[in-house]
Amino acid sequence: MKLSNVFYFKHMVDYYYPDEDKSAVKIKTVIKKEQENIKLISDEDFTEIMICCFIPDLYSGMGKREKLFTKFTELMVGEWWRRMGGTYCLPTKKSGTQDVELIYDKISIVCDAKVFRLGRSQKAPNVKDFLKLASVGLWIDKLNADYREKGIKRSAIGGLVTYSSLHEWESDSEVYEECTNRHTPVVMLPYEILSLLLKYKKRVRLSDLIKMWDYSANGVKPSRQKDYYWSYVTNFICRLLSISNEQYQLEMKQFRNDIMIAVQEYRKIIDDTIEEVKRNISHDIDNHSSSMESLKIYIMKELEKRDNATARSYLAHIENFRHYEDN
Repeated sequence: MKLSNVFYFKHMVDYYYPDEDKSAVKIKTVIKKEQENIKLISDEDFTEIMICCFIPDLYSGMGKREKLFTKFTELMVGEWWRRMGGTYCLPTKKSGTQDVELIYDKISIVCDAKVFRLGRSQKAPNVKDFLKLASVGLWIDKLNADYREKGIKRSAIGGLVTYSSLHEWESDSEVYEECTNRHTPVVMLPYEILSLLLKYKKRVRLSDLIKMWDYSANGVKPSRQKDYYWSYVTNFICRLLSISNEQYQLEMKQFRNDIMIAVQEYRKIIDDTIEEVKRNISHDIDNHSSSMESLKIYIMKELEKRDNATARSYLAHIENFRHYEDN
């Protein structure tokens, strides 16, 4: 695991925004440039970049850095599809449309590329924030209408949601029912499964992978059961890649071990920030106070508690939620 891969997108965002006060960049221009640069990365490095894709917790919420990081995530998913043998389109207008249009021959899939902070306050996102089935249906309908209007012989067949499995639901959920809907088939895949597919891409024909969305032919029935959904996905992937379930589980375990290495590296950023705040407080007190030593310690403790409250809450969320049961 290379640290340059763990923080690949963070380094890119920090290059364009060394601080939040910098003027907003032209995202379309930046993405076009990085679209070419990312092609130069090896598949092995690219898989590490994918599985380590988390919004840095200390980025301000809904700020310029977070927005650019999210755009890079969408580029990442499109690039994954390109490496698998397809093409993709990143819509210039985001309102009411998919993040990425994944294209292969006469078929397309609308994709919602999710990226989260490790220190978010819930184990898993709210289902309605993760997947709005009605919205996916509208994206598909709009895309198909555009194809007809432009005379393009292509049809959108379903949706894909990509995300980190560290934000997976622990038990049965409405999300699995949404992802087993025959009328609007939506497959949700964590980034380590995308990485596994890329690792064995020589065994994969996109025409076969796309069959995963054919819920009717594959006998998929609506179900809230977590085990039912993942049994379907796992069995399909194993057949597609010609690997055993045991090998599949070993591959997933290795990817998730690497993810946990990345988590520790993200934790270090927060830990280092906490220590820097403590040093700064100590420096300020030394320069501005000639009070008793006990008062100095008390003030330092209170100020550190106040200034590190957000960072410590991130660490608590990571400790409580970002791990795998078998680790």
